[in-house]
Formats: sequence, structure tokens, C-alpha cells
Amino acid sequence: MKALLFICLAVSLLVPLSTTAANSNFDGRWRLDTERSSALDGWTAMDLILKIDGDKVAIEHDMRWRTTRVLETNTVNTRKTVSISNFFRIEQRHMAVYPPKKSKSKVSSKWLDDDRTLRVETTVPVEISQGKATMRLYYEYRLGVGNDTLTLIELHSTRNTPLVYRFRKLPSDDNSRP
Repeated sequence: MKALLFICLAVSLLVPLSTTAANSNFDGRWRLDTERSSALDGWTAMDLILKIDGDKVAIEHDMRWRTTRVLETNTVNTRKTVSISNFFRIEQRHMAVYPPKKSKSKVSSKWLDDDRTLRVETTVPVEISQGKATMRLYYEYRLGVGNDTLTLIELHSTRNTPLVYRFRKLPSDDNSRP
């Protein structure tokens, strides 16, 4: 009986560790490869900083256009839907379509493909010239073979063509900004 209890305890401890180890490949700073990505109109450079803490994933956008810098973070939870104030979108500056003040977006996320893809879905309230509208957004953050590349695919309900951004992982001691 004690042996069975010990085995059950050991297995329960190993499962969360294996999930964390797989997801930890996402952790770190990722630099945009502009040559292999969709146009980044409104920006000249971008880094993604991904930080995983259990079920929470912080997706930080460090972006630059000339001397303008933007640092925005969306924190999602892979176990439950969360409400995020002013959900940040990469293209919002280019489209000049922003969320209304004090708006909130319901955001769900989940690990796919044996923890090699992070799926994020949301509907974002936005202000447009005709009033208020809602955009449905779908994101996939896909880890490449070798864990040194990341592909971000964005699908928007307001456009027919997906946006595709490709990143390369920076060394952990590289603290440079775009």
C-alpha cells in the first residue's frame, strides 16, 4: 500500500514538472526577423518577451518607431479565461483603431501540439469612425525546431490575410532593446 501511494505521489509531481520544462523553451526575449515577417507598419523594430509562471504567460511587446518606444504586456492564463484591460495588439497603431477607455477583453489561451504552440483567442472592443465595434482575434505562438525560432500567426475577423511574424531567440544575457 505504501509503495502504491509513493508511486502516485511521484507521478503527480512529475507531470507538472514535464509541462513546465516543455513550456520553458518559450521563456525569454525574441527579436523580430523583419525580412521574414509581415510588414510592421507603424513600427521599425519589435521584441517579444515571454515569461511563464505556472498557468500564467506574460506576453510583453517591446516596440520602437524612431524615438517612440512602447512596452505593453498581456498576461494570459492557460487554465481559465481572463479579463484584460486594453488588450494590446501589434497592429493597433497602424490601423489607428484603439480600445475604448476602461474596456476589457475576455481572453482564453491553451497549450497545443505537445506544448509547442500557445493559442490565444479574444474579442476586443474597439472605437471606429462609425462608433464601437468588436474584433475577434486568434493568435498562435509556435516554437520552431531547435527552440531558437518562434512564429506568431495572427488572424483577425476584420482582415482576410493573416499576419505572420518570425522571431529568433536572443541569448539570456542579451538585454538589448529593439
